[in-house]
Amino acid sequence: MTSILMFICIGLLSCSGYDLDKITPSWLKSNIYDYLSTEGTGDGKYTNFVKLIDDLGYKDVLAKTGSKTLFVANDSAFNRFYANNAWSVKSYSGLSVAQKKMLLYGAMINNSFQIDMLSSTTGPVLGDCMRRLTASSVYDSVPLINLSEMPDNPYWTFYRNNSRNIVCMKDMTISPMIHFIEGFLSTKAITNDDCDFLFNYKTTRQPGDACINGDIVETKNIKCSNGFVNKMTDVMTPLNNMAEAIRVDPNMSEYSKFVERFCAPYYSQTATDNYNRLNGTTVDSVYQKRYFSLRSQGGQPLDLTPVGGAVNGQLKFDPGWNTYYSSTVSSTATTTAMQEDMGVMLVPTNAALDNWWNNQGGKVLKNYYHTKDNVPDNVITKLINNNMLNSFVISVPSKFSQDVLDDASNVMGLTKGDIDSVILCNNGAIYMTNKVFSPTAYSSVSFPALINDNMNILYWGIDQLEYYAYLNSMDSYYSFFIPDNNALLQYIDPVSFGMPTTHIFRFYYNAAAKTTSAKVWASIYNYDTTTETVLDSVGTATSAQILDRMKDILDYHIIVGNVEDGNTYYKTKGGGTIKVSNAGAGNMTVSGGYEIENGDTRKVSDIYDESASGNGKTYILDDGPMLTSRKSVYDILNGHPEFSEFLNLLQGSGYFETVRDATYGCGSTNLSLFNTYNYTVYVPTNASLLALEAIGTLPTWDQVDAATANANTTLADSLTTIIRNFVKYHIQDNSVYIGDGSSSKGTLAYETAVINPSTGRFYKLNVTNNNEKGISITDGFGNTRHVVTGDASLYNLMAREYQYDTKDASKATVFETSSYAVVHLIDGPLLH
Repeated sequence: MTSILMFICIGLLSCSGYDLDKITPSWLKSNIYDYLSTEGTGDGKYTNFVKLIDDLGYKDVLAKTGSKTLFVANDSAFNRFYANNAWSVKSYSGLSVAQKKMLLYGAMINNSFQIDMLSSTTGPVLGDCMRRLTASSVYDSVPLINLSEMPDNPYWTFYRNNSRNIVCMKDMTISPMIHFIEGFLSTKAITNDDCDFLFNYKTTRQPGDACINGDIVETKNIKCSNGFVNKMTDVMTPLNNMAEAIRVDPNMSEYSKFVERFCAPYYSQTATDNYNRLNGTTVDSVYQKRYFSLRSQGGQPLDLTPVGGAVNGQLKFDPGWNTYYSSTVSSTATTTAMQEDMGVMLVPTNAALDNWWNNQGGKVLKNYYHTKDNVPDNVITKLINNNMLNSFVISVPSKFSQDVLDDASNVMGLTKGDIDSVILCNNGAIYMTNKVFSPTAYSSVSFPALINDNMNILYWGIDQLEYYAYLNSMDSYYSFFIPDNNALLQYIDPVSFGMPTTHIFRFYYNAAAKTTSAKVWASIYNYDTTTETVLDSVGTATSAQILDRMKDILDYHIIVGNVEDGNTYYKTKGGGTIKVSNAGAGNMTVSGGYEIENGDTRKVSDIYDESASGNGKTYILDDGPMLTSRKSVYDILNGHPEFSEFLNLLQGSGYFETVRDATYGCGSTNLSLFNTYNYTVYVPTNASLLALEAIGTLPTWDQVDAATANANTTLADSLTTIIRNFVKYHIQDNSVYIGDGSSSKGTLAYETAVINPSTGRFYKLNVTNNNEKGISITDGFGNTRHVVTGDASLYNLMAREYQYDTKDASKATVFETSSYAVVHLIDGPLLH
């Protein structure tokens, strides 16, 4: 059967008159060069395009070899091009060699593709491609940057001052073409209206339409023997990258000044050698213009100046990086990643930027810095980065309401009405806006630290630990306490609480450091806590230690809520508690656990109000940071004779430890019942415990010892369990303070540390906080006990229990974890 079919097929081919080895079928055009040379009449000819091929010596390639895909324009299109183009070229004779290369090679792909297959990446993966590299080379057009074009920033000063024009590439990656093909648009749910918007509603897209670099393909897939030719409506020119498009547009010149602060010329030996070889020149230096950014060529950060110094700020991505790809596709091959997506920049017009500066969100900068030029780089990056969107695919109008997010990951609120026009670039789209989308950082409680040089140590911590994402949330109200740089010279190190001598850290900011991560450093000294004397130096802190302490400081200085709501105690982000006095007044003070233990306070020297945005208020401390308690629960119980009977019960229980899990050394004697949370410990009076023991309800450790001595292990174990469960029932989750404002929540049920064997769940206590009046606790038997408030030294006692990274606490370097607790004396025992 197979033989018969083969015979029939051969016969059909012979009868049709085709001999494919010798004769070209009528449906197959000649080679690309011959087709362009003979096709069309009058202005419909391709005379200009053929001249490009001839002048650049590309005739033999397009006449004999393949495979190529070309996007060509006829003479009529060239006539329109000469009448109006960005190069100011009036005729073919006015084209430079570099411009000819851009017109030919930028309209050519070094492979043979039908239009529909342009939307597929390698695999093929259908509908996944929107950008593709052309036949261009980075050396096709290497401009001489003259003095008037050089950005006004320090990295170009040498060349300006020495009147030196330089040979400088705008980027050392190839400029790709952008194509919107049906398969891609359908796969990525980009609508026809989205496309018309991108072309500024100068088109009315129909299903099946194809567009290359913003120009409509008029006739698709003209098949030649060595590739495909596609006739374009107009002459296709290479697109600028986003940085260059912003720079040359007079409507965006003010914003361009911001962007251009972050670029510098980088010398390239490779570019110098290749440029001279290709052009027969002896230029001593060829540079490329690059932007300081978190992602640049190869997806890598650019965080060093040309001479290896630290940069003052980094953009979200390099807007001059031609082959940009999104960070969300870092696991994909870079060529494929480049093909799948591009970026977006929201760029305000000059008028919109001026209005924002004088009357809207920028006014806070104007009031502080007076002129735009005075705004520091690290501050202006917040604005630029908020308006840089990583993914074009999810940033088209049909997705504005759900996928376009601001720097706090909230929906930005972008609408089509906010955008005057769109400029397509080789690495993204510029949405020219009639309003400015301010970063939440400018209305955040962290803003004072951002703009004040004397608070840049803490802001460095915010940035390094990425706390800005937390503090910038406009859905929460924060009270943020900022110890300024002077205050951070007085940080008593909690990690040293398990050492023979306490340490003090002194933090410093070094603006000249080569990397951002090295800009904050700390010296460490021995410290006499009794005399408050700084002693001999013990060295400098490692980067791990600095970040570890900075996180601890931030966690203890951020309050979710309003500390001016009339209460006294407030829980911090990290689960600790601070005390606030005279809130909002000129004599406002705050105290952490360490200050309370030592009869000290921290004075609030200034208050910044960001509550109009709903984000909260910022309180400045210049006499030292708040410090957490040095004392553990054991230390507190051992320091008050009123707690002696309860301490005795705990000491025999086996719940005290100085090393956790045989691995982590403790800062003091810790409670093993705690586990990285905050707790309340209720301590019955000595008299009430002795009474309970006298009637036999609560065993004593003497009774356990007697049973053990009599070899009655069953009785000893039973008595031990009763005592252990008794003390565990007096420890609950969540720290509850008299004066912490929880009275507004009514009676709350809190889990204790003892499990109900019949349910497998923790027993609970019902707690009613009457704010400043006191706390009442109802146990499982219905007994109601009260916190004893006659002596202020016996309630609201702050504790913190530390675990460190080494078994020997005297050799610790960082925190492993910690827990917070509050201790109250109560007027009777709790029973379950």
